[in-house]
Amino acid sequence: GESIEKPVIMATGGGAHRFRDLLSSERRVEIRVEDEMESLTAGLNFLIREVADEVFTYTEDRPMEFVDAGAGEDFPYMLVNIGSGVSILRVEGEGQFERISGTSLGGGTLWGLLHLLTGERSFDAMLGLTKSGDNTKVDLMVGDIYGSDYDKIGLKASNIASSMGGVYRKTLDKKFDDADIARSLLYMVSNNIGQIAYLNAQLHGIRRIYFGGYFIRGHPLTMHTLSYAINFWSKGQMSALFLRHEGFLGATGAFFKTEPHAEAENGLELVADGLEDTTADNSATAADTLEKREIAATGGRRGRRGTTAAAKTYSFTENFSIAGSIADAVGSLGMLDRAPARLMALPQLASSPAQPYQPDTVDLTRAPQLQAYWISAMERNTHGLLELAADGALELGGDARLEQFVALYLDHLRRLRERPLAYGAMSVRALLSLREQCLHEVGLDDIFASVKRRESDAALAALPPLLAHVDSISSQRERLRLLLENVLAGNMFDWGSAALRGALADGSLDLARARKQITWRESFANADRFLDRVDHGPAYTRALVFVDNSGADVCLGVLPFVRFLTERGTCVVLAANTRPALNDVTEHELLAIVRRVALVDDCIAKAVDDNKLMVCGTGSSEPCLDLRKLDERLVRLSKSADLIVIVGMGRAIHSNYHARFTCDSLKLAVFKNQMAADAAGAHIYDAFCRYVPGSGT
Repeated sequence: GESIEKPVIMATGGGAHRFRDLLSSERRVEIRVEDEMESLTAGLNFLIREVADEVFTYTEDRPMEFVDAGAGEDFPYMLVNIGSGVSILRVEGEGQFERISGTSLGGGTLWGLLHLLTGERSFDAMLGLTKSGDNTKVDLMVGDIYGSDYDKIGLKASNIASSMGGVYRKTLDKKFDDADIARSLLYMVSNNIGQIAYLNAQLHGIRRIYFGGYFIRGHPLTMHTLSYAINFWSKGQMSALFLRHEGFLGATGAFFKTEPHAEAENGLELVADGLEDTTADNSATAADTLEKREIAATGGRRGRRGTTAAAKTYSFTENFSIAGSIADAVGSLGMLDRAPARLMALPQLASSPAQPYQPDTVDLTRAPQLQAYWISAMERNTHGLLELAADGALELGGDARLEQFVALYLDHLRRLRERPLAYGAMSVRALLSLREQCLHEVGLDDIFASVKRRESDAALAALPPLLAHVDSISSQRERLRLLLENVLAGNMFDWGSAALRGALADGSLDLARARKQITWRESFANADRFLDRVDHGPAYTRALVFVDNSGADVCLGVLPFVRFLTERGTCVVLAANTRPALNDVTEHELLAIVRRVALVDDCIAKAVDDNKLMVCGTGSSEPCLDLRKLDERLVRLSKSADLIVIVGMGRAIHSNYHARFTCDSLKLAVFKNQMAADAAGAHIYDAFCRYVPGSGT
């Protein structure tokens, strides 16, 4: 009969060699063994590059402080992999590493000694013993020798002078507690590994030391001890770095070596070559041009077998909708979802090791009151969705899915109340992203679809008279001022804002009323500086505009403003979410909107025909914006941009409020949340119109 292809399992480490034949015969699978050190370094490089909040420092006083490992130079670094023994690797780049040292004193040492001394068999049980132990009952401390600190050489009385040395100094007849012995031996092994690691780092001129391996297992005392050792020997100049996925480095690296098999499910590679060269022939209409450009700008999946490693061809995001708990100290691990395209940083970001880019405006990690407020706000928002569903405003395909979402998301919020660091650093962006992940998990991909269609239809009907009014204003300066006011007024049409949802639901909010609600204060709005730049400076070459909501926001606010820019000769790239989030417009919806506007407005039609107006996805499905993770096609289109415009509270206030750029930037939003306004020193419905000239570096 036909031979059935065996499932393939990628494996690495000593056990992969020892049990390959047994597993192959017993489980009828093919075991492919990959080099352990190659897999470890490949896995670590991937996790640092792709997974948010992967790297952290740890001490008992300040547990889990997340570190942006990509803020400076990626290489070189040192990996201390602690298994049965210890291997120390110097990593110079992708696939470039050298084992520079190691020690036989590792996790196996601790396990063996504790089994002999306590009789315990389980490593987790042994680590559990250390929690209640007191090592000073078996160790010889500096204070036991000198009676106090030894200040002259920098030793405190509480420092360990001799591991297990207190046994003979204090009494040989006493029966010692297993927990005290366990804690002493853990300190002995961890302190020695930490010292050896530091000495190797000094010898090789390396400042970043990552610790991984089965020995750590997210155990608080182990991480604290390694951190203490690195801090002590470096005199506070270096920190031990840990990883949330530290137990999966080898497995992750081995998995990505399955390519091209990893891509066999679709056999395709995303290709966006020639994105900027896509043009229409002279007889094509603007709508035809956009339709052709849509094929290119959304990836045009041309059938070409993948030839590059999946880890480099694609990007990944961590999805916590279904999360597994690992350890109390480390929290939970989500699923790694493959993004539809490679995600890259915006070239115009002004980020440096001294001032790294941080998308989140407010760090909720160490702010219990803010944590409580925002978790409660998300709970209220979730119940608000139930009310909208009861009124028939949402597309659900049945009530069961919404009930599943509510139960799932509220359960996550309860977990975050108890353990704020369960899913990494807590921020407004993270809470909003988690909500979208939960909606997608239960199959609710676009619950505001009908709302967006209805509001876009109404806004497009109101667009021609609005454009006629704008065109009737003879002063360019006053025309642009009105356009900016309309962008902010349009941004009030935000179903994510609890303060405005009632007015949106009953239809009582229109553009004129929204404009009257907004207050302009000099501390948050410097529109005149932007007007001066436009009046007296050359036209911008290319503007990248990150849009927000569907309906009045994009149709009556953003597009008339963009129209003004294109009339001055500026090429404009509109960046919209690739996938749905709340009532945010998606790239496909925006393409359709621009196509409709081009049929009724000659200026927009000309901009499209002249390749002065393009639409591209951001690669995101979130209400906020991380400018380090943008679709590579958008990044390619944006390389020559000399103006960055960010619209909306989620993208310009909750995130990117402090973002700096090498080119000119304009952030346009309204403070529609009281807590966000309070945090900035603003008032509710204050305009946020911040123009900043580029730093040039």
